[in-house]
Amino acid sequence: MNILTSFERIAEASPDKIAAADERKSYSFAGLRRTAACLGAAVAERQPEGGPVGVLVRRGADTAALFFAAIYGGCFYVPLDPDMPPHKLETILSDAGIRLVLGAEGDEATLAAAGFDGALLKLSDAAPVPAVLPEAGEDTPLYMVYTSGSTGKPKGVLKSHGAMASYIDAFLARFGLTGEEIIGNQNPFFFDAAAKDIYFMACAGATLQVIPAEKFIFPVRLMEYLNERKISYICWVPTALAIVTQLNTFKQILPQTLRHVFFVGEPFPIKQLHKWLSTLPELHYVNLYGSSELAGVCCAYEIPEGELPQALPMGKPLPNCRVFLHTETGFTTEPEVLGEVWIVSPALALEYFGDPEKTAAVFTEESLPDGSRARVLRSGDLAQYDGAGNLVFVSRKDFQIKHMGRRIELGEIESVADGLPQIARCCCLYNDGKKRIELFCQLNEGYSLEGKEIQSLLRPLLSDYMLPAKVHVLDKLPINPNGKLHRQALRELM
Repeated sequence: MNILTSFERIAEASPDKIAAADERKSYSFAGLRRTAACLGAAVAERQPEGGPVGVLVRRGADTAALFFAAIYGGCFYVPLDPDMPPHKLETILSDAGIRLVLGAEGDEATLAAAGFDGALLKLSDAAPVPAVLPEAGEDTPLYMVYTSGSTGKPKGVLKSHGAMASYIDAFLARFGLTGEEIIGNQNPFFFDAAAKDIYFMACAGATLQVIPAEKFIFPVRLMEYLNERKISYICWVPTALAIVTQLNTFKQILPQTLRHVFFVGEPFPIKQLHKWLSTLPELHYVNLYGSSELAGVCCAYEIPEGELPQALPMGKPLPNCRVFLHTETGFTTEPEVLGEVWIVSPALALEYFGDPEKTAAVFTEESLPDGSRARVLRSGDLAQYDGAGNLVFVSRKDFQIKHMGRRIELGEIESVADGLPQIARCCCLYNDGKKRIELFCQLNEGYSLEGKEIQSLLRPLLSDYMLPAKVHVLDKLPINPNGKLHRQALRELM
């Protein structure tokens, strides 16, 4: 099961079909293959086979060519956000051991600010002769995505060709999707959810349309773009879908070619989902559930006609997954009994890069209810079954959250804030009611700062989606009887 084999087959069968496009540029499948394979030859000359290649990603069709160039070069790629704070980029480059980065004009300055002294390749550096198709097995690394880490250090999750191929096969089979779809991409390419769109295109022969980010600020223009590009399938974070209905966009314009509305990454506000359903009841709506520790998703819930449930279920497993709820006393299938979600699937990630201890703690060999043993992902998500046998998400076991479609460790925000000389102690919490991150701070003696001033200090140190929306400055943070921060007492102040 090799991603390149699937992509090569599609490029042979439909060479002139549009593979990836943005507002200004498009690649046919044959053109994308040639561009990627020629740049891949340049990659192979500079990077040992099987090694990491960083890719500075932007919202455009070129990003697909850069990803596949790394793969054609016999390597795995690591998506990098060029707008992340330089110190964070430096941490990822160092942790992954990246000595080669693919990017565009002007990226030299971005890399220099992060202390990178390796090589940068651009599309103009492509070799005249395409790379020889590299061999890749099921366990060959395909890409690595960095997620927020509880210690303040991002952690790399390494995924394989076989894992992604397993997911795509199961996804297409479950929903009857084909290469006739035109995908409207919303998720940034440094965000793991975007891989669903990339490999739907590459393995099924669908067309990937990269929607300009500014369209999401003006929903009417967004709908116009969907209609102009004849987009039929979207898989967006609910925040992007909700803003369409919050601004009453459907009173001015309706999507004309859209057939499938999938969403993933965070709960969809039921009120806004209802507006989509009542206005466009003929569309196919699906709530997806997954984890950064596997390729794609493992569960899905197709929205039925009729009344919406109060809590939208995660649904039932895809054909390539087995999902269990595990309690302190064993496995459960009883409704409304809380358990941790355990996942068994060929789509599981290979490892946490360079962290065997973390890998061993999360990916474990376990006995299953049928007596067999298998490699299990302990997701850390707590869920329960409803009366129809659907899984329903309840909370996280730790302090990890999903916000704006991204999984965030609140501990990483605390770690960065603790590094400020003005702060003596802090605690970061998520306000579920207002859907925002809030930070509580106790200042060191001699400092007098307002919450907005602390936000300004944190802004260059954190990605935008991690910046606390509200900062509370307290004389002293409350402590519980065990001598730990009294988080519940702080929640009462939110």
